[in-house]
Amino acid sequence: MRIEEKEYTKSIDISIWKKVFPFLAPRKNVLIMVIVMNILCSVVDIIMPLFQRQAIDSFIEKNTLAGLGGFIALYIAVIVFQMWSVICFTRGCMTLDVETGRDMKRALFVHLQKLSFSYYNATPVGYILSRVMNDVARITELIAWDVIDMLWAIFYVVGVFVAMLFLNWKLALVIMLIVPAIAVLTWYFQNKILTWNRQVRKINSKITSGYNEGIMGAKTVKSLVVEEKNFREFASVTEEMRSASIKAARLNAIYIPLVVFFGALATALVLERGGIMVLNGSMDIGTLAAFTAYAVGIFEPIQRLAGILSQCISAQANIERVMDLLEQKPNVVDRTDVLRKYGDAFSPNKCNWEKIQGDIVFEDVSFMYPDGKEYVLEHFNLHVPAGMNVAIVGETGAGKSTLVNLVGRFFEPTKGRILIDGVDYRERSQLWLHSQIG
Repeated sequence: MRIEEKEYTKSIDISIWKKVFPFLAPRKNVLIMVIVMNILCSVVDIIMPLFQRQAIDSFIEKNTLAGLGGFIALYIAVIVFQMWSVICFTRGCMTLDVETGRDMKRALFVHLQKLSFSYYNATPVGYILSRVMNDVARITELIAWDVIDMLWAIFYVVGVFVAMLFLNWKLALVIMLIVPAIAVLTWYFQNKILTWNRQVRKINSKITSGYNEGIMGAKTVKSLVVEEKNFREFASVTEEMRSASIKAARLNAIYIPLVVFFGALATALVLERGGIMVLNGSMDIGTLAAFTAYAVGIFEPIQRLAGILSQCISAQANIERVMDLLEQKPNVVDRTDVLRKYGDAFSPNKCNWEKIQGDIVFEDVSFMYPDGKEYVLEHFNLHVPAGMNVAIVGETGAGKSTLVNLVGRFFEPTKGRILIDGVDYRERSQLWLHSQIG
């Protein structure tokens, strides 16, 4: 049995995301700092157009420089503060990205050492590499950068709406009428783009696996002269990748101009309605300038919000794949009391290890592979005294490799038992046995 690529199509599921929390917990202080810096950045971004408003109304309109020094000093102080918060934010995100990725890869590596031989027998190497490298990188990048960026977008959009209502609620309503159209448009296209991006990632996993198996199996490929067949299969997969990538790119090519159009429409409406208010004397030109800045700037965060939310739905599949691997249970495990006595691969307790003699007994052994439906061995008995050389001969599929795998405890008997030096080898640890095998 070979593990096939699963289809992951769930919407946001908090229970799945909670599985990532243990990897973030050691850096909770960094995470809190990043969120605080993020909020401060959004606050500065919100108040910047108000500086523009103040400059126009207090200095340009009044044709005076009175108080300009204090204004410049305050503006520079805010810019420096923003620069400092961005530096802290960026360093924090880099720390989250790199260190969380390191811990996840370490956890996967350690877990892979504990899995049974049967897992590697059924799982392509490319599948495992894709989980450890591609999926982990995607998860940490999303959490460290995109999710944090989403918080900035939320704070910024809410803050801008509050500022616009404070400045002129009538003009703010003009913007609010367009925002729902942008939100619906973004949600529709992002879901479509997400579907094809999922397909691209799925095919990319196949390509990674194809490369790995092609390189690792180069000797077999050349021996059997199947280069042309392998090329046709690989060309088919890469053609699928090209087709899916183009469809995703086409959707983006339609979506982005539409968002730009609605953003330009909102700016035009603000200038038209705001211009009339300025001419009527019901609005200052500085307020119109601030409103225009808000109208131009608010749609990008809304677009980013929808995009990141779609990416979160997509990245949930990456989390599921990584956690599926971490939650894989080995088929062959030592009992707790055995581990307590002999230790495990990472902390062996060699002082309790008995010296092996090498006497092997198969006692009424029957065996069926975990994914099999028929017994490979039935009621098999064999005694190999210590020091004896034994040749195992038989046709393909007769069970020669199975016997060796059973002796090495890469698999365990379905029925019966195997004795090493007169003791059921399940009474001793796998590490003890594997350390004695040459």
